[in-house]
Amino acid sequence: MIEALHLGSMLPATLGACCVAGSADRRSPLAWFGMLAMLAAMADTMLLPHPLVAPVVWAALLVATGLTTAVAHRQRPAGRGGAATAQPGHPAHPVHPFHPAQTMAVHRALQAILMGGLIVAAGAHHHVAGGGHSAHGVDVIAALGVAALAFAVGSGALAFRRQLPRLPRAEAALGAASVALMSLPLLL
Repeated sequence: MIEALHLGSMLPATLGACCVAGSADRRSPLAWFGMLAMLAAMADTMLLPHPLVAPVVWAALLVATGLTTAVAHRQRPAGRGGAATAQPGHPAHPVHPFHPAQTMAVHRALQAILMGGLIVAAGAHHHVAGGGHSAHGVDVIAALGVAALAFAVGSGALAFRRQLPRLPRAEAALGAASVALMSLPLLL
């Protein structure tokens, strides 16, 4: 059952990558790299009997990608499709908190970081026979599962925000589904 949930999480993640292809971020190499890295990590750790790359290496790559996405988007200058449309804090032109590019950059960064943790947890689950977790491991796994479900709920709420175009809303909903399916085995 756990393997079915993990494999089932790949479908919404793949469809989420298709949303990037049709969205305004389709020319962003970082958006593409993040989605493709996440799909490659999921495929390698869940489809192959022995992953080509260790789950912890995939996790490090995904966390680095998430952090790079957040930093790169934050440093984008105004007027180039960045998060800011004016000087931050300028009272005449406040930055809209739900600008699609800003919203999706934050969403992708959080999803990459959470997926990194979920891939390590899934890899550890495949290598540990039932009941082999230490007390500290269970606390970390439970915290990761709760964080992932909170992300899924937040992403689901984001999918209903009418201020966002349809493709970013669909990407948020698909991200919610993918992360929720990956995290359910941690909470069972």
